[in-house]
Amino acid sequence: MTGIKVRGIYSSAITRMLTKNKLEVSEPSDNIKNSFPKIKFLDKYDTTIHDFADKSGIVIKGEQTEKIKKLLEKYDNAIFQIENSGDLYLGKIMKLDPDTKNIHVDLGLKKIGMLPLKDYWGFVKEGEKILVQLKNEQKDHMVLSTKIHLFGEDMVLIQKGFTKISSSVNDKESIERLTRIAEENCMEGWGVLYKSSACDKKDAELSKQIKDLYKDYDKLKAEFEKGKEIKVLRKGMMTCYARFDKSLKEEMDKLRSEVKPTLKNHHSLKTDSFSNIVDFSENLLKEKINEEKINKTMKNFVESKSAKEEDLYIINEHKVTGITNFSKGKIIEKSNDSLKIKKFLRNGSIIPGINMSSEKGDYLITALKENELYSKNELYSANDEKKAEYYLITTPIEIHSRKAEMVCLDLTISFANDKKEIINEELIQNHANQGLISKKLAAESIKLAKKLLKGE
Repeated sequence: MTGIKVRGIYSSAITRMLTKNKLEVSEPSDNIKNSFPKIKFLDKYDTTIHDFADKSGIVIKGEQTEKIKKLLEKYDNAIFQIENSGDLYLGKIMKLDPDTKNIHVDLGLKKIGMLPLKDYWGFVKEGEKILVQLKNEQKDHMVLSTKIHLFGEDMVLIQKGFTKISSSVNDKESIERLTRIAEENCMEGWGVLYKSSACDKKDAELSKQIKDLYKDYDKLKAEFEKGKEIKVLRKGMMTCYARFDKSLKEEMDKLRSEVKPTLKNHHSLKTDSFSNIVDFSENLLKEKINEEKINKTMKNFVESKSAKEEDLYIINEHKVTGITNFSKGKIIEKSNDSLKIKKFLRNGSIIPGINMSSEKGDYLITALKENELYSKNELYSANDEKKAEYYLITTPIEIHSRKAEMVCLDLTISFANDKKEIINEELIQNHANQGLISKKLAAESIKLAKKLLKGE
């Protein structure tokens, strides 16, 4: 059996979620072993989970990605981005386009596939079937390749490739052994990309994996030769990016607290550069020191390290599409749970969310409140006249010591240009239909937008 390897600041919470739902965990860290003494862990894994670089979510990659995504879907505020790569298709060539220098391939999907024409000129014709593999998905098309990758437990077999070993493998003897096995078993023109787990396998096991992948490739080619209709011949690898807003971090806190002492706002504090002091405080909790007092002391400590009025402050607006807009300004007003930030705008810059551009001297006042579901923004001219007001609908706003974080749901209420309107209502519905956000979150956001439009 194979399980799921979990790493990062959410590892205790995610391990608790997985084991509660009878999913197996593999290669646990020492911390997880100590936190789950009754769990029997596996040695092999086919799926990995690790943090985003900014710790505001997790990346899930492997064969059990879909199962894990479904577990997270019960949280209405979970935001997902999905990447499918490695799917193998029997496609049909639609068009050889010399203008864009691409081959257009019909995959039976909403988006067409694209192959670089320079690699195939003179070898293909319109109407022919073609064996292609999905590399990645772009906004308006799928990027394809005929350089086939075959995914195994400890390796990827690559056509027209060369042998490469995971960067985490530094042992010279292991590198030489894996290289030798590839040379002995690979056909001409093929290479192997080894995962770090290959180091723990015997020569015979790795040789068998390579031979089994070639057998599967032979079956694939036979299926392609017989096939006439467009179809998926093999599924590839799914990668899911799950972003955690403030409410999701609180849910992760609850899961973690089921197995070990957990400070209030544990995961939020971990993403706010207080990791070491959180670990120290939770060691005190283990010693049965008063929890209420520790939480109060932590709150006071964070406040002492937080930005004050006149300090610069950063706003991270994460988009549903995976992009993050970073902006900064000066704090002009601050209370326990709210801020007002003044941001000067470049002449001609586009105002996010509304159909306006700035003029020389314009500035923006952004009001943020902890747990609020929108940010209020007021646009002023150089002579302090208010030109527009708009609200960006978000997930609960998270105010950190020197930055604020939220997921902007691409829904705006605009009071500008002598009219009031809701912008992008159709777009947020599309996000829900694509499974990027929950339908409940979309519906509640639209309901809130209509209230704000009425001034309620």
